[in-house]
Amino acid sequence: MTAHEFLSRWHEAVLAKDATALSAIIAEGCELRSPVVWTPTQDKDYLIHILQGVIETVDGFAYRNEVIDGQDLILEFTGTVDSKGLVGIDKITLNEQGEMVLIEVLIRPLNTLMAFAERMRAHALRYQSPAGATA
Repeated sequence: MTAHEFLSRWHEAVLAKDATALSAIIAEGCELRSPVVWTPTQDKDYLIHILQGVIETVDGFAYRNEVIDGQDLILEFTGTVDSKGLVGIDKITLNEQGEMVLIEVLIRPLNTLMAFAERMRAHALRYQSPAGATA
């Protein structure tokens, strides 16, 4: 899958809020680096849970710009949290198969990030590992 194909599938999955479609383009062990967690995670199921939380938490979530540099993608997004404007960047790295192996998220301004972090913490705490999975 090329970077352009990945982006097409990514945008479709985000718009549809489709966890299964997201899972299909994310590699096992994909690393999430987020402004609301201290240490990166490589748990794919937890990553998908967090991505869905972002989509649900940020009102009017929309991508407004993207840059492709080989297997590295920069996606700029906007929205609001508690009526506060938000601008963020998803920095995504793809593997040779075109699957996401790293996503690093940056968000500003600070007051919106704080409101976002509070809501995402509540969402993260609702996570339950799939049956039989080890954390």
